[in-house]
Amino acid sequence: MCSRWRKPPVRTTRNRSSPEGATQSVHDMCRPFRARKKTTHGPVAHATGYTNAGPSGLKESMPLPTHNVRATTAAIQALIDAAARGENGGRAVVPPGEYTCAMLHMRTGVTLHISRGATLKVSTNFDDYDIHEETNAGNQDRQPYHFIKADNISDFTIEGDGILDGQGDLFWDKPYGDKHRGAVGLFYRHRIKRVSPMIELRHCQRVTLRDFTIKNASGWTIHPYMCDFLKIDGITIDNNLFGPNTDGIDLNGCRDVFISNCNLKCGDDAIIIKAMQDARSTERVVVTNCVIESNCATLGLGAECHYDIRDICFTNCVAKAALRIIQIEMWEAGTIENVVISNITGRDLPQVPLARSIYMDIQHWKRTDGKLGKLRNVSISNFVAETRGRVMLTAGDGATIDNVTLRDITLTYPEIEDPQQTVNQMRSSQMSNSSPETRDKRAALVCDNVRNLRVFNMQTHWPDPALPAGVIEDHPVVGVHRTLPMHAGWFRNTTAHIESPALTASQPGLERFVQHNAKITVRD
Repeated sequence: MCSRWRKPPVRTTRNRSSPEGATQSVHDMCRPFRARKKTTHGPVAHATGYTNAGPSGLKESMPLPTHNVRATTAAIQALIDAAARGENGGRAVVPPGEYTCAMLHMRTGVTLHISRGATLKVSTNFDDYDIHEETNAGNQDRQPYHFIKADNISDFTIEGDGILDGQGDLFWDKPYGDKHRGAVGLFYRHRIKRVSPMIELRHCQRVTLRDFTIKNASGWTIHPYMCDFLKIDGITIDNNLFGPNTDGIDLNGCRDVFISNCNLKCGDDAIIIKAMQDARSTERVVVTNCVIESNCATLGLGAECHYDIRDICFTNCVAKAALRIIQIEMWEAGTIENVVISNITGRDLPQVPLARSIYMDIQHWKRTDGKLGKLRNVSISNFVAETRGRVMLTAGDGATIDNVTLRDITLTYPEIEDPQQTVNQMRSSQMSNSSPETRDKRAALVCDNVRNLRVFNMQTHWPDPALPAGVIEDHPVVGVHRTLPMHAGWFRNTTAHIESPALTASQPGLERFVQHNAKITVRD
């Protein structure tokens, strides 16, 4: 906190009827802030009728200054600190109104309640932030500027029907273009400094986030880092779909996590599970009953996987829109194992190329030591997608993807993206870069270095199977066609068992399965 603003002195009163003895009145606590009204012209927001059942048992108003970012920040922080001392039932209530503030620090045992009608806006002045050095594993999206921070505390809750507004567009430059995207692209360009992640949870235990809305994050939205027993329920994230790196929830080195009933819209990965270089393994995560929209991955694991990621369950989710509905990728030499994904439906018909409904990949990325990650024991079932892209399971030579089951997978193609056209036009680190032979292959299912793949009841529904082999019918979107010759599967260095009679090529007379040093058994 800036030295120009000093925390008001604590004023206490004694409630003789209370066995707890000395307490602090919220009126007394906030009186210094109200006194400042005499020398400033800004309004003060009041909330009446909130019963903060502290030791005094009194119903109290809760004024918050709105004329000055640092005064507002200090006032809300004082409420949090009072709740941490056991006052007001351990609750800090932000009343209806619009407030701009900088970093707030959560405390053990506190419930921060953001009331319906309350909007907390992120300050765009970095001088307002009280920052401390943090590890970031070299990731520019992990900055020391946050809106709400919790560090090494436990048993706290952030809740309410109010809104946290990241004011993301004030941290970005206009959409840009380059030789890969054309003259003018769709995505904004981020600046060096941003409030990212908006909510930073570090080394915390028994945390609950529920019901509130976050909108317009300028970077990552929620980053739980090495936390245990985390529950995220019923929150809404409403970010710009073309905001740069506007991830939703980045779990990093966390354990025993339950995410449910959330509605997420993100320009980058919506829910992504990591184990970064400065973290530890991530274990025991359940994600269920969410509706998700993303211009990247809706449900993902990796790519930053220095440690193990294991025992993960994604179930009962809808991908309203996505570039990749399911993504499991390894850029580092960790292990991802024991993953169950079921009851997923959605659409990957994005405004940008390289659509894939399911994508698994092991690649070198920037590593020069030759080490590759391990990916094994993955089950995907009851998956229904409207797509124009492919299912890709790829690993660089020297690595294998082991023990994958695809069961009851339905792919419906209203049109088809031509990888031979789009892959070579786009630059992406998420396009099987260590499996160059696979990148532009025309097939619904593309596999490279996969061992013990089992496919049961996978179906492809192509736009017009009546056209003869080799015919291409154009679509108004560049690189997308109404019809295109697509094999059912393309396999290299792969062993697989397939029982899927409805997994077909897109046109009669086209070879169904193409094999290169592969052993594929087909039982229709």
